[in-house]
Amino acid sequence: MKRLSALTAAAILLPATAGAANLSYNHIEGGLNWADPPNRFGDSDFGLLIRGQGHLNDTIFARGQFQSHRFDIGSGPDSTTISRDVLWGGVGFRLPTQQRDLDIYGALDLGYDFGDQDDPGFRLEGGARAYLDPGWDTTAGVRLWRFNDASSNVQVFGSGYYEVAPQLSLGGELAVGDFDEILFGARYTF
Repeated sequence: MKRLSALTAAAILLPATAGAANLSYNHIEGGLNWADPPNRFGDSDFGLLIRGQGHLNDTIFARGQFQSHRFDIGSGPDSTTISRDVLWGGVGFRLPTQQRDLDIYGALDLGYDFGDQDDPGFRLEGGARAYLDPGWDTTAGVRLWRFNDASSNVQVFGSGYYEVAPQLSLGGELAVGDFDEILFGARYTF
């Protein structure tokens, strides 16, 4: 009877613990980020984005991000450049589903804009992450962020990274909303 109970418990728990076997929350990624901000920040610009995350345990992970942009407002002698150098840090959680290689996740980050705005802020993010054969790590979700000086910004986003070598993927992210962004870059998984 004990053996039957142990087998039953293993059969029930195995899908939850085995879910998302190909999804790693230990990675660093970065690349060229094109941002098309609301009118209050001026023209669109290419910048740098670097972010990473790592497991703290089976369901909790820490994450961080640095993003740098220079936006030009106006033209000619009256033009002004606004610097946006934003550093984020926070924690997230993952909930494996009964479907293999599919997680639901959420995260809360605190941020600081070291550029011209010089303000603290926060960001909420949630979505689903899936591994699709043959080697695609995909994510879809929603994020909301706010700095003290600005209105709230909402984005719907999707990303895809294709594994080109063990531990190395190439891909990007498309985010649309109050602040449109496209990222082209690489991810190293450790």
